[in-house]
Formats: sequence, C-alpha cells, structure tokens
Amino acid sequence: MSKKVSKEKPRYTVWQNMSYLIRDVWRKEQSVILVVVAQIFLSVAVALVGIFLPATVVQQITSGVELQVLIITILAFTTGMVILQTINHYLVSSANGRRERILILAICDAMEKTMNTDYANLEHQSFTDAQQKAVGQVLSGGSFMDIWQCFMNFGAGILGFFVYIAVLSVVHPWVFLLAASTCVISVVARHRVNLWWHKNEDRQAAPGKRIRSINHMSERQGLAKDLRLFAMHTWIKELFTANMNLVYSFRKRGEKRNALAGAADALTIFVREGITYIYLIGLVLSGEITPDVFVLLFAAVAGFSGWISDILREWVELSRHGMNIGRMREFLEYPDTFKREGGAEIPKATAYSLELRNVSYQYQGADSNAIENINLHIKPGEKLAVVGLNGAGKTTLVKLMCGLYDPTAGSVLLNGIDIREFNRDEYYALFTAVFQEFNILPATISDNIIQDTTWDNRRVQDAIELAGIQDKISSLPNGADSFLIKEVHLDGEELSGGETQRLMLARALYKNAPILILDEPTAALDPIAESELYSRYAELSKRRTSVYISHRLASTRFCDRIVLIDNKGIAEVGTHDELMKKSGKYAELFEIQSKYYREGVVF
Repeated sequence: MSKKVSKEKPRYTVWQNMSYLIRDVWRKEQSVILVVVAQIFLSVAVALVGIFLPATVVQQITSGVELQVLIITILAFTTGMVILQTINHYLVSSANGRRERILILAICDAMEKTMNTDYANLEHQSFTDAQQKAVGQVLSGGSFMDIWQCFMNFGAGILGFFVYIAVLSVVHPWVFLLAASTCVISVVARHRVNLWWHKNEDRQAAPGKRIRSINHMSERQGLAKDLRLFAMHTWIKELFTANMNLVYSFRKRGEKRNALAGAADALTIFVREGITYIYLIGLVLSGEITPDVFVLLFAAVAGFSGWISDILREWVELSRHGMNIGRMREFLEYPDTFKREGGAEIPKATAYSLELRNVSYQYQGADSNAIENINLHIKPGEKLAVVGLNGAGKTTLVKLMCGLYDPTAGSVLLNGIDIREFNRDEYYALFTAVFQEFNILPATISDNIIQDTTWDNRRVQDAIELAGIQDKISSLPNGADSFLIKEVHLDGEELSGGETQRLMLARALYKNAPILILDEPTAALDPIAESELYSRYAELSKRRTSVYISHRLASTRFCDRIVLIDNKGIAEVGTHDELMKKSGKYAELFEIQSKYYREGVVF
C-alpha cells in the first residue's frame, strides 16, 4: 500500500498574499490599483442605470406622460449609460497595458532571483521545484493578470450587494434567502472544482516540465547530429507524446468537473429566477405592486443574485490566484545564505592569497563528501595547477575557491579572512574564469567579451589578440561588431567549439581581475592551438594569481606548483619534476597518459 504524501502547508494565507501583492504593485505602478477602484464604482453605476431605465419607462407609459417627456427620459438614461460605458471601456483598455507592465516586472523579479540566488541553490531540488511553480504562474500570465479583474468583480460585488439591499428593501425577506441560497449552491460546486484543480496541479507539473525540456531538446542545434545518426527523433517524439497524454488525461478529468459545475450553475439560475418571477407576478395580480415596480424588482433580484454570485465566485478565484501569488512569493523569498549588502567590504590590496583550511564539501542528496579535509594555501601571484582524473573533485574545489559554494566543513580564507564575512558580489569581482561549460549571448562579439556597462575598445582588442581569436574576428565582415547565434540574428555568425572557447578566454582576460581560473580551457582546442595557449600562459596570467585545472598532466609543466586530487583529497603537491621524482600517483598517471602519444596508439 502506498503511503499518502503529506503536503506542506503554504507559508502565507490568501489574505497575506493579496496584501503582499497590493503593496508591491502600489510601489511599482499605483495606477493599476486606482483603475480597479474606479472600475468598481463604474460597474455598480452602470448596473443601476440598467435596472432603473426600464422601470422608469414603464412607469411613465402607464402614467400617461407625453411622448416628448418619455423620449427625453430615455435619451437621458441612454446618454448616461453611453458615458459610463465609454469611461469603463477606456479604463479596461488602459488597465491591460498597466497589468502587462506588472507581469513584465514580475518576470524580471523571477529572473533576478534566479540569476542572483546562491549558486548552490540552483542544484537543490527544493529550489528548482519552487522556481518551476513560480515561473509557471508568472510566464503563463494567468494569476498576475486575472487577479486584478477578480479584485474589480469582488469589490463591485460588495458595493453592489449593499446598494441593491436598499433597492430591494420592499421585497419579502424570503426572496433574499432564495437568491442567496441558490448562489451559494452554485459557488460551492464551482469551489469544489477549483479546489480539485489546485490540489492536483502538481500532478501535471512533472510531465509539464518534461514536455518543455523535450521540446527544447528537439530545437537545440547541438543535438541535430545525434538526432539523425542515432534515430533519436522517434524516441523523443514518443516520450513527448506520452507526457502530453498524461497532461491531457488530467485536464480531461478536470473539464468533466467543470461541466458538472456549469450544469449546477444553470439549474440554480433556473430555480431562482423561475420562483422569483412567479412570486412577483402574484404581487402584481394582487395589486400589491405596480407594473413598473415589478420590472424594477425583477431586474434588481436578478442583479442582486449576480452580486452575491460575484462575491462568492470571485472569492474562490481570488483564493486560487492568491495561492499562486504565494508560490511566486515563496520563490522570491527562498533563503540565501551568502552575505551581500550586509557583508564586509573586500580589503584593498595589491595581491590576494587564498587558503582552504580543512575544507570538505558534500552535495545535497549525496551519501558522502565530494572532497574531504582539503588544506591548501595559494600565494599571491602563484600559478597553481589542479590535476586529477575526471570526477576527482577538481571543479568542486575551484567553485569553493570562487565562493560559488560554501564548505560543508572548514573555511575558505582570503588574505586570512573567512570569505563568508565578505560581500559575496564584491568577492566574485576578484575572479575571472573560463569554465568547462560556457554559453555565448545572442549579441555582438564585443558585447560577449565586455558584458558590462563599461567599454574600453583598447582592452577589447588586447583581450582578442591575447586569446588568439584575432584572425577569426578580422575575417568577419563586421569584425568584433558581428552578431552571434543565427537562431536570433539572421546575419549571426557561428563559431567553432575552439573559437568559442577562445572567445570565453578573451572575456575572462577583459575583466582583468586579480585571480584567474582556467577550468579545462583547452578542451575544445586542437593540439597546435593548445600548445600556443600554453606558450602564452605566462603572459595570460601576468600579475594575477592563477589556478589551472586539467586532467591532462602534460599541460601543467609551466605552473609553479601542481596539486593532484585523488580519493577526495590532496594526494600530492609539488612541481612537475618533484612529483615525477617521487614516483607516486602523479608519475603513474603521467606515464599512462604519455605512453599513448609515444606509441601512437589509435582508439
């Protein structure tokens, strides 16, 4: 028997979420709220004109007023209606643009959170789940756009409720009871359906995430060769269809519930208006009310029922949207541990040393540490190589140095001070890097190198030349002003893997930070280009502390010191010659790698 999964209680109530949204929007775009208030009063005014016009016309006809007076009365009412409707249409039109701005700002907030949250959060399932739920609500536009219409309808319902009570004060109380009870039945049915949708939304979240991922895979140019050579298109299409069927099945069950709720709504309207109609006709026939009062009261009863329905129905919708806003709020308030505004300033220095003291790190959900009890001191200006087999923990070590992770145990020190005390954004500014995984932006080559508001054309050219990509850029019609990525720009240029890696190196050099990180910087380069990069390494790292990560041991001879990572820790430290003389693990791995080049082994 499967265990029932307990759902975590929402952090905030619906009222708290709506209050949060109103405060946030008042700060960003006050006109959105002012328009809602204006629409509330206009909606009630239009409804009142609509019920008093026919009653007034009937009263004047039965009382035998002159035709001219009747025409003037009708013109006055219709003119007032036209004016009110015109103002309302203008408000509706202007409100859409303002609400779209709020949606755009919400999307920007979500982007800001994703781009600035602690790096480790991006690898936590709880964060990615919160992000998926929040972004799903934001990008769909549903709750952030529709909730304002709900506010308007709910507010108009409250105001209209009290106004119509005054109008209907002559009617027997049981008419109120009938109108209210039938509305409650209808809304309860609708509420049960909405509750079912909300409780089961997570059931389609997983297949929905897979659908978006699969669709993205099918569009990626990098997978185009694999799709064809390995006939992956059939597998991808079947996987896509299977997940679409899961979503379709869920929505089909939901639509059946919607249909039943609609039928309940239609039945209650039929009962309410049928009984009310018969009752009011009886009052007319008994002489208790005149025909014009009959017309007024019948319209008022229908309108009164509408206001009650709006209050109950919109509260249900507000609750649903409020819960969705809560998901967005919880994502934006997902805890970050790195200090930013509250962190200490980085001390001014001509050079910086890094020290890892008894450092261990364990990834979330892992059974053991990725690295353990690392002790390493990197002197200012030192050229350090970190080597080891794939999966040894080299990149984890570098991310700890960069402050992308905080150690599970131990500490990382900058000039003897724990980096957790510093403003983390200022700490990041000390580093420039080329990582194994890199992405280029759909912008110009210069923009990809600079990626900042500052612009120094001389530094751009120096970085291009030092990175060895000058010949490629010079061959392009627009040089460094050429756009990249054809999927975005029709005239976009495409770079090879090696050229892209050189571009990322140029970006790292342009930043001109005091600490340089090169994580497998030659992975996409051919042997000649790799050799050229090694020969210029001293110039690339001039006046910088540099850390060079590689699994190719032959590429680290030019470094001042080599650290071999093995079995989760530092196995050996020394220069290339010193490590070879030890005849230890480094020498063993070097011999294994180099023999393939000496013997010309073909794989």
